[in-house]
Amino acid sequence: MTVGRYVSDLETGDVLEPVAYTMTPFVVREYCHGTGEYDESFHGPNANDTEPQRVPPTLVHIDKIRLLNRNCPDGPGPDARIHYQYHAIHHRPVPIGERLIAAGTVVNRYEKRGREYLDLEFELRLEATGELLTTYRDTALLGYSRNGAST
Repeated sequence: MTVGRYVSDLETGDVLEPVAYTMTPFVVREYCHGTGEYDESFHGPNANDTEPQRVPPTLVHIDKIRLLNRNCPDGPGPDARIHYQYHAIHHRPVPIGERLIAAGTVVNRYEKRGREYLDLEFELRLEATGELLTTYRDTALLGYSRNGAST
């Protein structure tokens, strides 16, 4: 378990303690306000109530933050991590009002051209049925070192 450590301490094979939560309309609206997403479908049901409120695809980043905060409460580490790239597959829309479970694993930690990278894989599932909603792979740049000095 990684509790009490920095994100920069994570190693290949570490399994993050899952986080269960309810996706609420408020979380979706606040996320959209913060990211400048103005599509009405993310802010509530449409005027004739035929379409439910939707969760924007980029909200997968919230699951990563929840998991890292739970498992690495001391923060990123001595050097700030940089979100390098991600790839998410949405198997079906994330329902609002349902209990969800986010889980994650460190699949690789490596150095390339003097830079240290961390690959994490996340899954989002319905708590009640275990149905897979989203898979998400994230690569973070942990630090850059040249001649032993970190920048």
